[in-house]
Amino acid sequence: MNRKEAIIGIATIAAAATVPSVASAQKPEAEAENPELEPIRALLKAYDTAFTNHDLNGVMATLSDKAAIMGCGPGEIWSGADEIKAAHQKLFEGFDARQQSFDYEFNIGQVMSEAAWMLTSGNVNGMKGGKEFTFPVNISLTATKQGGKWLIAAMHFSTVTDEPEE
Repeated sequence: MNRKEAIIGIATIAAAATVPSVASAQKPEAEAENPELEPIRALLKAYDTAFTNHDLNGVMATLSDKAAIMGCGPGEIWSGADEIKAAHQKLFEGFDARQQSFDYEFNIGQVMSEAAWMLTSGNVNGMKGGKEFTFPVNISLTATKQGGKWLIAAMHFSTVTDEPEE
């Protein structure tokens, strides 16, 4: 499957993600909340808010000019504004607008002067057509500072879902 075919297939993944499942991420005792990561957590929150609201312009505002996003399926790599917009329009079909929330249970990362990285894990809760869903998610992102503003340069998300029952 190539990247263009993966864009079409993403609606299937989003729909499959509506099958209930539970994540089990635990924060190691030695790992305290790192206040240095706050601007990167805020950046992910801005992305999540725009995503939840089906706000394509808001999503794009959190991304750098040369951003790339990787999903969890074969060929799910999107780069450039057109591919990223098309992928998000398909992802939006997987849940009702303003009916999704993210509960991150764990994150680690590092912030340098002009670049940062963060790994986080948690659950996504939402609704599609009046039906509630929850699924676990892992997200990794690399951010870069452009014009004094943090932007996502690369993001990878993965979900663990059960196969739909037939």
